[in-house]
This record gives sequence, structure tokens and C-alpha cells, in this order.
Amino acid sequence: MELIVEPLNLLAKPRVGDLCCGMGGMSLAAAQLDLDVVVGVDNNAEAIRTFGKNFGGAIALQGSIRSRAVLDQCALLLKPQDKPAALSIILSGPPCQGFSDAGSRDPADPRNRVFNAVARAIAELQPDCALVENVAALLSEKHSKRLSVCEDVLEQAGYNVCTIVLDSGDFGVPQKRRRTFFLLSREKLVESEVLKRIARFRTMPVTVGDVLNDLPIPAVRPDDYDDERDYASAANHLAMRHSRRVVEKISAIRPGTGPMSYRRLHPTRLSNTLFSGHRAPPAHFSEPRSITTREAARLQGFPDSFRVYGSFSNQMEQVTNAVPPQMTRATLQILLELSGLETR
Repeated sequence: MELIVEPLNLLAKPRVGDLCCGMGGMSLAAAQLDLDVVVGVDNNAEAIRTFGKNFGGAIALQGSIRSRAVLDQCALLLKPQDKPAALSIILSGPPCQGFSDAGSRDPADPRNRVFNAVARAIAELQPDCALVENVAALLSEKHSKRLSVCEDVLEQAGYNVCTIVLDSGDFGVPQKRRRTFFLLSREKLVESEVLKRIARFRTMPVTVGDVLNDLPIPAVRPDDYDDERDYASAANHLAMRHSRRVVEKISAIRPGTGPMSYRRLHPTRLSNTLFSGHRAPPAHFSEPRSITTREAARLQGFPDSFRVYGSFSNQMEQVTNAVPPQMTRATLQILLELSGLETR
């Protein structure tokens, strides 16, 4: 089930910059709202390649958001000299592994510092509003000092910060995925009003089977895999090459059960939160194999027209690190309404 996209009545078409863009889940939400995605920044070479391929009208910058050159280029793209009054929006989904219960859970994880860098970048670039996403665990007490520092930076730069927690499963995504969204606006936003407005975008649950049942049994990835080639009717729909032992292990697991590695999906339920790294992605509910990148992308709410590039192993990481477009789209629309960028 696709989330309904309401027409926006924008005062002008904002220009969007995506910091820590990954493969572009938040930018896809902006594009679906007919916003002008002009730049994406990420350190990951393969993720930024995927971004560039899917957002041909945007500049894809591989680099750090701490870089003076990167920030200067973002500033020129968001507020070009020939359009000094252009509206601008910043989106960002900084690395969450140090905050996540599935990651290191270490407050001192160096990746956590990127969250502070995002706050400083927003303060410098001065967009009309911004939307920052991360895991719900970021709101735990052990990260309170970092959050307080970031909020001080943003408030001193003239922004009000409103924090909400959403689950992607409430927005037509067949996956349980609780995420924190920080809505940054010049206007004072009230959490209860944001949640009241966002409730109109909630949908009936969509199950794993609803989005995967029509995909054919995938071929196994060839040894000479080329991410530019088409191997199947749906892009990125190729299976891992499993050993006999792994096939037998998955075959013995009942749908909806299993260890963290090769936990088997259930066709009539939502998936648990997808993540990759040192653990294998979940297993298909009716076939003795891990899910394909395309299946993971569908579980994240990405359309089949969104193609993932890079090495075969890195594609799954890109997808599982992405922000589901549906709940981002709903949140971004409410942010635009309450920030006064819509005429209604």
C-alpha cells in the first residue's frame, strides 16, 4: 500500500541539500514532494554513487560535512548567487551505529560526532528549515549531553527544535523501525500538533508478503557481477551464493523465528528492523536463502525504479542504512506546513 502524497502549495520550490545522504532515502521523499534536490554529501563512495545515479539533477559530493570546501559548495547550491532569496531545506540522517541498540551502543563511538557536525553545518548554512533523523535510542539518558550541545548550537542559530519518534510500520512500510526525527524551524513547533497532523498519513499495516510475493525466484549472483548490467526484471534482485550447510540451516528455521543471523521473515507480519554489518540479512519466508537487495529495498519502502549501485556486498548495507521514504515524506510535509513554507 502506497502512502498518499498530498499536493503541496508551496510559496516557492525549496532547494534541498542532504547531508550524510547515504543512497538517498530522505532525498527520495523530498523528490516525491516535488522539491528540488540539489546536493547530497556522504563519505561512502558507493552510497554517493547510488545517490548520483538516482538524482541526476543533483550534485553528489563524496566527502565530509566538516570540510570547508564541501560546506562552501553546499552553500552555493542551496542559495545560488542568481537566486539569493531561494528557500532551502537541509535533510540529514547521520550515522546511527554508535547510538543504535543493534550497533556499538558506545557514547564515545567516533561516528557519533557526525551528529554534532550536522548541527554545526545547519547552523552555518542557515536553511529555512531542516529535518534530521536517527535511531530512537539516541534519546536515552547516556546521549543526553550530546543532544543538549547540538540543541544549543541550533537554538543559538535561530532554530526551534521539535523531537518526535515514529515507526515506519505506521506509514505503509512493511517493517518495524522506530526512528527519531528532529524538526528544525524558525517557527515554534509543538510536539502534540506535529503528531496530530502527521496522523493523517498513517495507513493500515502492509506485510512482508504484500510487498515480496510478486517477485520471481532470483538467480544467484554471478562471479563476474557488474552493477551496471540488468540480470533480472527487477534491478538488484540477485541471491547470495549459499553453501549447502547454510541452505539446510535456513530450511530448518520456521518463518518468524531464528537467530539474529538468518532470522526468517514471516509473510503475514512486518519485518523486524533491517540492518547488515557482521550479521546476515534476514532469510526469505518460503525460500532457503537470504533476501536480495531488491527485497530489502521493498521492505524499506523504495520503489523498484530506485536502483542500488556498488559492490554486491555493499548494496545491502546501503539499503539497510537508508531512511524509509514514506515516513520521511509525511514528516517533511508537516514540517513545511508548520514552518510557513506552504500557503495553506
